[in-house]
Amino acid sequence: MHAQTQTLLDREQQLLTSRECDDDGRPLARQIFFEADNWLVPEIYGELLATHAAWLADRPEQVVLVSGHSYGTGSHRFFWLMGDRRAIAVRSALLKAGAGPKQVLIQSRGAARPLIEMAGEEVAQYRRRVTLDYLDAQALNTAPLPQDGSADWWRSVFGTGGKAPLPADLPASQGG
Repeated sequence: MHAQTQTLLDREQQLLTSRECDDDGRPLARQIFFEADNWLVPEIYGELLATHAAWLADRPEQVVLVSGHSYGTGSHRFFWLMGDRRAIAVRSALLKAGAGPKQVLIQSRGAARPLIEMAGEEVAQYRRRVTLDYLDAQALNTAPLPQDGSADWWRSVFGTGGKAPLPADLPASQGG
């Protein structure tokens, strides 16, 4: 395995086991990894998710974006659906642990933005994950998340940076 990849994986494992937090008490571990073709949240993440939920419950103005990722065999649609199911499962765990429903947003990124670019089964498990990204609530009020299926949404998923035309950009007569 590539040394940089191993360093990244070691860091993720260390954050999970250390239970380290930011100065404000928010856990540093923000990745939940899944088995292939599975969206059940592994038990080892129960305490971590409970800590995130407690942190959110103490800060009702705070919002977290739960992004589901997937990798393996199958179509892009399968990857997107698996990422969506994983994000929903983590959201459900956060809500059960005390986070507010309006505090937890979800999205699926499918296979679009891997944590590790390399292929192969030894790193594939690290591409099957959910990430927790905390958002500034003020920014959320002024810049809403793009509507699912819109050109801006596709850009957020595939990272085209607004340069490549997407089907939603084309007039209806040219769209595909």
